[in-house]
Parts: sequence; structure tokens; C-alpha cells
Amino acid sequence: MSVRSRVRTRLLVCCVATVAALGALVLAPTAGAAKLGNTYLALGDSLAYGYHAAQFQAEYPNINPASFNDGYVDDFGAALKLANPKLQVINDGCPGETTETMIKGSGIPFFCAGGPTGTPFPDVWLHHPYPAGGSQLADAEAILKANHNVSPITLDIGANDALQACGPTKTCTPAQLGALYAKIAGNVYIILTKLRALSSAQIVLMGLYNPFPTVVPDAATAALNAAEASVAGKVSGVSFANPLPLFNPSVITGGPETQDIPTICAFTAMCPGGVYNPASPKADIHPTKLGYGVLAGVITVDFLTH
Repeated sequence: MSVRSRVRTRLLVCCVATVAALGALVLAPTAGAAKLGNTYLALGDSLAYGYHAAQFQAEYPNINPASFNDGYVDDFGAALKLANPKLQVINDGCPGETTETMIKGSGIPFFCAGGPTGTPFPDVWLHHPYPAGGSQLADAEAILKANHNVSPITLDIGANDALQACGPTKTCTPAQLGALYAKIAGNVYIILTKLRALSSAQIVLMGLYNPFPTVVPDAATAALNAAEASVAGKVSGVSFANPLPLFNPSVITGGPETQDIPTICAFTAMCPGGVYNPASPKADIHPTKLGYGVLAGVITVDFLTH
């Protein structure tokens, strides 16, 4: 089977699963597995935001957050609205957010994200700005206190912690990676328990994919996913959605990571001009529109089956 055929097969499998999931949601909106309220709350980093680097650069400095409207939150939210057309979607995603800044805030009024080595992101460019000086978690808590019928909640977080500490141009020892992953998992546990204390919502924690195959081992991403999945299992009503096998199929096949390149090129913007080139200044780790759709499919299936 050719590389192109393998990519088509994976896309077909993903699309079929997503269509089946959406059909189940429409036909059985009150099924026991999926808990749908009047509001969907999305939390996380640039993935939740629906970020595209090229689009951001083209719009800068006149960023219109409403134009970033084809992320996984938009796709998943649209699917949920098939069952509840009046559903409100609140997207609190902040590009550059780490687990630390999500909990504590940036420390800079009117900006989110940042941290020791990150870049603060202006609140005015958020889909749902936070109160001045507040954190994303504090904003989520305020939403949950005001509305007791929020469900689901989705969360993706931890990628920026890893990129800032041990990104592709940095080296971390196994011991440093272990300590980093433990810290990320601990912070995710704090976030999840705070959300659970205020809400009975169904929560989906989404894991990471590896946009740097052959540069950063898929095993490193799998280990961080395992740490986050373990934490999800400790909080009631939280499930873990794993996109890694779809973006990086070599983790399933056991083959070389070069097998990941076709899907990484299809699902992310890491291949400017159609060529996988992690060193290119135009390479972008964020999903393409198709990639965001794949993430939405992974979340939809998880939402319906837990």
C-alpha cells in the first residue's frame, strides 16, 4: 500500500468514526454516556483557541479572534449543537498557556500565558477574555459557579510546559523529563479537581500528538500522555482522548517514525510547500483545518463512549 493510500485509509477510518459518533449524538441526545448541558466550556492552549500561525501573522496586529473559527472546539461544538441548537459555547483557550499560567495567571494584567520563557497573549485577542489579572482557571471557576448546567468541558494543556522546558532545540535527561511530566500531571490534577468541585460536567482531557517525528521521539509524547491519562483516571467523570495514534501511527505499527510524516503533513502545518521540514521558519506545529477536524473526531468519540 502506498504512503498516499495509507493516509487516505487513516482519514477514512477517522471520518467514519466521527460520522458514526455524530449520528449517535443526534439520534440519542439523552443517552447515558454523553452528558450534554446548556453550555460547552473549552479550556486549554492554542489548540483550544484554534490557532494557525500563518493566519495570525497575516492578521497581526489587528487580530480578530472570531476569525479563528475552524479549531476542534468549533467542530465539536457544531456537532453538539446538532443535539442542542441552543447550546452556548465558551472558548477560554489561550495560545501559549501552560499548566502553571492556567492556574496562577500570567502575572501581567490583561494578558494570559507567558510564564518564565513564554510569550504573554493579550486578553483582548481571546475568544472569551478573562477579568484583568485573572487566570483561565479562575475564569472557568466563575463560569461554573454562575451556571450549574455546563457540560461537557474539554481541556488540552501541557504541551507548552514541555516545549518551553524540553523543546526540539533543547536537551533534557530522562530524569528531567520524568520530573517535568510529574509536575505537569500534578498541575492537571489540580485543574481537574477544581473543576470537579464546582461541576458535575462530563470532562474530556485531550492528550498530545508529536509534531516533530524523527526529531523528538514519539515515546516522549506517549509518556506525557500516559501521565495525563493516569491523572484523568483519578478524577470522577473525566476521560482521556488520545490523538497520538492518528497523528503518529508508528506508535501503533511499531515502525520507524518516518511513517508519521504523511499524517503529520496532512494534519499539521509542519510541511511548508508539502515537504516535512521542522527547521523551516514557516513550519507550524498547529493543526491544519483537517487536523483540527481529526481532533474533534477523537473528542467526539470519547465524549460519547464514556
